[in-house]
Amino acid sequence: MQAASADLGATAVAPLDLRSRRGELGLSAPDVARSVGVQTATVLRWERGERLPGPSVIDGLAQVLATDRAAVVRFFDAHRPPAAPRTRVRATGLRGLRRRQGWSAAYVADRLGVPVATVFNWEAGRAGMPVAMVPRVVDLMSGRDDALTPHTVRTLLTRPRAQRPMRHGPLRRARGRRGLSQQRLADELGVSRQLVGCWERGLTPHIAHQRRLARVLGTDVATVSGWFATPPPIGLRPALWRPGDLGQVLRDLRAWSGLRQCDVARHCGRSTASVRAWETGRTVPPAGQRELLADLFRLPPTAFDAALPQASGGGDER
Repeated sequence: MQAASADLGATAVAPLDLRSRRGELGLSAPDVARSVGVQTATVLRWERGERLPGPSVIDGLAQVLATDRAAVVRFFDAHRPPAAPRTRVRATGLRGLRRRQGWSAAYVADRLGVPVATVFNWEAGRAGMPVAMVPRVVDLMSGRDDALTPHTVRTLLTRPRAQRPMRHGPLRRARGRRGLSQQRLADELGVSRQLVGCWERGLTPHIAHQRRLARVLGTDVATVSGWFATPPPIGLRPALWRPGDLGQVLRDLRAWSGLRQCDVARHCGRSTASVRAWETGRTVPPAGQRELLADLFRLPPTAFDAALPQASGGGDER
């Protein structure tokens, strides 16, 4: 009885051989292929260990060969090629190591004989460090700091890069108070969601976009400008206009209104080149054109007189 039990235990752990098992059941390779739904050549390659099946096929093979799934898996695991040795390792902890020594990326790059960009790529995780380079880093770091043993250097070298905490700037907070998503705010402004994201990360919006942000977010332009530390341009502060400021004033007002030079030219009945000349200060718009400009920007008819060049005397351009 004990011998029989021992034989049974040996049979239970005996490794499965697909070809032998198929022969025991009196099945041909085409029989197995039809049952599993593959080509006969595929079954023969499985039996020789030349190919590995997908997970969905394992259950079908176990059923056809009247065995359990684990036995089929063990057969293919025995024929699975060994994993290729790693050629690169993560080195996102390099920045912390070199800063601990007070070294710049250029210094480390020079000592390791690589470009500075390579050091930055390792630190950012954009590229792995060659395995052969690791001992050189260990020698470089542990040789200057007794507290850094080779094991410690290897551990710190592969430490994941610390993620910067997400900063919730004033624009993002204002958007949240209005219950707007980035996409919804972008749609309201007529810009892309990516641009709104750039603004929330600190990119300064164009003055026309600041005006639209103030309108959509229910605040004033001065507040929005303060978020980005951009004082209102002189064109939006008539009390500060001085003689000779007309070109700058016209540029600021057009930018504030979100207009193009051709839009201003169409309103005034002039060419785009004329508007460009006004904004660069090469020429001065005549009195009639200044009134049209004041109407376009919703200013008093004589508002631009304070910004005229002193030598022009308000003369008309022909």
